[in-house]
Amino acid sequence: MGVEQYKELFVAESEEHLQIINNSVLSLEKDPANLTILNEIFRCAHTLKGMSATMGFESLTRLTHKMEDVLDIFRSQKIPVTSEVVDKLFSCLDILQMLLEEIKTGEDLNLDIESIILQLQSVTPNISSAELDQKIDEKKELLITALEKEHLLNVMKDKDTRIYKINISLSHDCQLKSVRAFMVFNKLNSIGEIIKSVPSSEELESNHFGLSFCLLLMTNSLAKKIEQILSKVMEVEKAVVTQIRDINLIPLEKIKEIKVKDTVQTGSADIDSAQQKDLAKQFGFKKIQSIRVSTQRLDKLMNFVGELVISKIRLMQIAQTHQLQPLNEILTNIDRLTGDLQDEVMQARLIPMAQVFDRFPRMVRDLARSEKKQINFDISGGEIELDRTVLDEIADPLVHLLRNSVDHGIELPSVRKENNKNPVGTIKLSAYRERTFVLIEVSDDGKGIDPATMREVAVKKGFMTEEELAKLSDRDILNLITMPGFSSTSEITDTSGRGVGMDVVKMKIESLGGSLVFDSVAGKGSNFKLKLPLTVAIIRAMLVEINKEIYATPIASIVETVKVSKKRIKHIEKFEVINLRDEVLPLLRLEKILGVPIREAESSSEDISIVVVDNAGKKAGLVVDRVVGQQEVVIKTVGSLLKGIKGFSGATILGDGSVALILDVATLVG
Repeated sequence: MGVEQYKELFVAESEEHLQIINNSVLSLEKDPANLTILNEIFRCAHTLKGMSATMGFESLTRLTHKMEDVLDIFRSQKIPVTSEVVDKLFSCLDILQMLLEEIKTGEDLNLDIESIILQLQSVTPNISSAELDQKIDEKKELLITALEKEHLLNVMKDKDTRIYKINISLSHDCQLKSVRAFMVFNKLNSIGEIIKSVPSSEELESNHFGLSFCLLLMTNSLAKKIEQILSKVMEVEKAVVTQIRDINLIPLEKIKEIKVKDTVQTGSADIDSAQQKDLAKQFGFKKIQSIRVSTQRLDKLMNFVGELVISKIRLMQIAQTHQLQPLNEILTNIDRLTGDLQDEVMQARLIPMAQVFDRFPRMVRDLARSEKKQINFDISGGEIELDRTVLDEIADPLVHLLRNSVDHGIELPSVRKENNKNPVGTIKLSAYRERTFVLIEVSDDGKGIDPATMREVAVKKGFMTEEELAKLSDRDILNLITMPGFSSTSEITDTSGRGVGMDVVKMKIESLGGSLVFDSVAGKGSNFKLKLPLTVAIIRAMLVEINKEIYATPIASIVETVKVSKKRIKHIEKFEVINLRDEVLPLLRLEKILGVPIREAESSSEDISIVVVDNAGKKAGLVVDRVVGQQEVVIKTVGSLLKGIKGFSGATILGDGSVALILDVATLVG
């Protein structure tokens, strides 16, 4: 079959299963005896194996099959799950991820599958898969409840109705046991009703059985016909069909009884609605509630909505200029529909933070083990949603912050004990909403940042002189960590020490229209807070005019707009400030920053217009010629000519077709 058309879907679903397994293995390490976690890992591995076999990816199938065998042994609770076992499982998952990369890219990575298979076998040297299958099968016994017995006695009053006990044995090389069980169920339900199965339908579906299972079938057919039907099912090695003439010979099950509903005649088989519902649940016959849409298609849809918004603004401007009342009435409806469409597209692009957050527990765990540290990693807010574009960009900054917390923050257990701290350190990653922003915090209870150490490093590495440092407060000293090349680590490791990290984080967050603030107390820990916009596609902005040029300032960064007399402007050294409601506010002359000539009219005016902006708690007043008003703007990326220039985060197209640059408050104020 042509599998190329399904490859993208296969890779996406396989990566989801691998992520679930990764998280579950982390949970298993903390609670090794938890069978629920083991069953979840096994279920995902089994599903991945089945998908791989269907697609014809042999290496992936072999490795997941071996992983399934090992997990089955641990589910039998014959061998305890140890840290060594967890390490081997993680190594296996890493290879599986690389095999998926091979499938995605078509590049041969020359992976050694045999080596990882031997590693998996090494953790269970004394129990074979065949022995395990036999042990599992030995535990199974066909039992019925009292109500089931009563039901069977009633239906057997019909002389044409027969009850059969059927023992199914699968071949030893059967790769997809649950699939074969489903085929047996499907065939037998076409001629009658399956009253009972051992193992249960849930265990058969999750592959939690050996190479045999038992069924209790009610039908009008003869035993010979049942045998003929089952002989046509692949990998069914043996089917023993025994007619039950005395129901009393079947042992009763001593559990809470469940009422069995009356059956409804359906063709040649009697299948009640409850059983139909159970089979649908068991084998996945569900209505389609959602579909997968490629990110490229969502991006195109967002671009179309952006162009529509621009056209709407242009139409509204024309209607206002020419006083076209009929057009205004239509535009009111268009404005509402465009807004609704924009909201729906934005919602479609929102992705839970868990898509990124779920990658980090494994990373933190591996880093902690490599540095011989004990760390409790706590995540919250994974359900908070963020635009896909923003989410894609924050993964690397979060990696930097978490690696710094492990390496710089959390101390060794012995050091923490000496300082009367819990030997197990804590790192927290949390997210929450605040108006049109999402806040992400990375905090730890480690050693924190010592300002005295920062001063020594700054002088030693030539970043600043002792005289310059003497003028800085401890709060200002902390900001040195965002300088390119600054690192307080004397030893270069795989984790840090090369002076690359915090400056990259700050630049990336600010390029997204967000901000980074942090605080640290020596001996207590550090806290880093990222403030990010929900989206970077369409925003609401305040349009301002400077020397007949229009610029857009994001509303989310604006505190207020005021008009004040020039006489209120004071000078502190070379800087202009103004006292606004008992707060000293530095003024920024945008015409100087942007290199725009000052107009004579503005120079002779007695009043000036100020847009008060806030970036991570740091306020400033932007001096402009005129405040035009608020408007939705579609953010367009700037070309290479303006890329990297301080003060701009992008451009937009106004209603009259002209281009306006979008001011980057973070770089202007920061």
